Amino acid sequence: MRRQLKSKRLGSVSTEQIENLIETLMWFWGNIHQRWRVAVEEEYGLDAVRQLELKLGDVGKSHAKRIKKIFKVGKGVTGFNKAFQYTPEKFLEPFEIEEQTEKLLIISNPSCSIQKARVKRGKSEFPCKETATLYMAGFAHEIDPNIKLSCIVCPPDDHPNNCFCKWRLEVK
Repeated sequence: MRRQLKSKRLGSVSTEQIENLIETLMWFWGNIHQRWRVAVEEEYGLDAVRQLELKLGDVGKSHAKRIKKIFKVGKGVTGFNKAFQYTPEKFLEPFEIEEQTEKLLIISNPSCSIQKARVKRGKSEFPCKETATLYMAGFAHEIDPNIKLSCIVCPPDDHPNNCFCKWRLEVK
């Protein structure tokens, strides 16, 4: 039996409806972000997209701050991993844990739908390494200032077909 929830903003809704709404909002976030990128690229070029995204440098930090508050996540790579589960990136992409210990987490995206869609449309992969590093580092630092993030691979780097990006997070 599904639970009914009461909300000032949503009224009476079932858990299933909330889950569907969250998935829809995550999809919408990813879709609008990609459409924005395409529109800016068509109008001003790929470098303009990258430069504009770099101006959003604190988004990862503010995102992690809100997730920490909602889900009461702890510190370290365990805290990062728990918080990361609630990001649009994780909802939209099949990030996998390649290695996890108390002080180390390596995650990767084996099948990036965004990059695959660009290639299918005849475009090059989006060079997301710089902007993704900025987001991920801000996110990680907000979860725990002792986490050191490093990018193992991310476009425009050459990468195998089964790994579009890979990140190493380590508590020093």
